[in-house]
Amino acid sequence: MTWLRDVDRWFIDEVLPHRVAFRRQAARLVSPGDAEDLVQEAYARAIDAANQREIANPRGFVMTIIRNLAHERHRRASVVRFEHLADMEAMDFADGAPDQFAVVSGQIELSRLMELMEGLPAQARTVVQLRRFEGMLPRDIAVRMGLSVSTVEKHLAKGLAILACALQEAPPQSEGPTISRLWQRRRHQTN
Repeated sequence: MTWLRDVDRWFIDEVLPHRVAFRRQAARLVSPGDAEDLVQEAYARAIDAANQREIANPRGFVMTIIRNLAHERHRRASVVRFEHLADMEAMDFADGAPDQFAVVSGQIELSRLMELMEGLPAQARTVVQLRRFEGMLPRDIAVRMGLSVSTVEKHLAKGLAILACALQEAPPQSEGPTISRLWQRRRHQTN
């Protein structure tokens, strides 16, 4: 009977399946001849980490170790290839959280969208809100509003088309054309 330690099982189940991605990442950060050494060193550090089972994203954990080891090597090296520095700078953006500009920009866009939604016909507005903001299915919206599924889908399509048109054509300022004028203009252009 083969007996494996808990850390060995964790390594086999959670880390080894990503070995190709680890090698590819290492090859981007260091010379191809050093890539395998970097991956092996990352494996050793991952195995030495306390409480491996508590690591939520083992693949990301090992990728971070690889990146940090590459940074360490580049700091110690007297000559660094420019393409490795570019790849490493790209890796610094691993945090997927939006920056302040993106947050404020998103809030402004959401506020603008909510203003534009006020100009939608009542049923189209309700259908768009239920579908896009609450995630309800068209059949559930139909039951809730006492409409057919086909009618709900038509209201949804109309509401989204009006919003898309308004977002494309209306300037962010409130002096812009109203939704109804934009929708009428779009209908005349397509006819």
